[in-house]
Amino acid sequence: MNKHLLTKLMALAFVGFFQTAEAATLNLQFPNGQNIYSAAKNSIFDANIYVSNVNDLAGFDFDLTYNSTNFSAELLTTGNIFGADTVSFASTITPGVGAILGRIHFAESTLSTTGLNIASPTLLGTVKFKALNISQGNFLSITADPVSPSQLLFLSDGSGPATGVTGGTAHITAAPVPLPASVLLFASGLLAVFGVKKNKARKWVA
Repeated sequence: MNKHLLTKLMALAFVGFFQTAEAATLNLQFPNGQNIYSAAKNSIFDANIYVSNVNDLAGFDFDLTYNSTNFSAELLTTGNIFGADTVSFASTITPGVGAILGRIHFAESTLSTTGLNIASPTLLGTVKFKALNISQGNFLSITADPVSPSQLLFLSDGSGPATGVTGGTAHITAAPVPLPASVLLFASGLLAVFGVKKNKARKWVA
């Protein structure tokens, strides 16, 4: 075989290996920019869903599952990545019962014949949660919706790219105990007393 042809084939194989190794990603991030978060009981916090590393994205359809004993899903807000070309939007929040997890279904697609090329993390949507009960290790998982074809992302030709998914873990801690008003009054009184004494000392020196 021609030496130059062999070199070219090896180069194409090398590039192909890295192209197939790349995958679209879906990941969840909390307000601290990470996928692990601690929230105080009764507090409200956001869970942001991002997509990255995908070319020709024309739609998505997935579920976000959560422990509805410890969390209440209050609201889902779209990131509106398709803008005016958005042809469909479907979202439902279904609380779980007992051991059955709560489920948020989130789907959008575009009317355009070409999809979006997305390299850096881009917001698909935000779920607002309320922390209900003190607990550790509550996992929020992104999964394909069981009613639709088992793919998370859709390209303009109808195919689905290989997709890596990262969920999140949230811990609910005890809410901070506010200081009683009497303690604050006592502290301000001490400051006032020390301030008066300090002023008297300065006058005496003068």
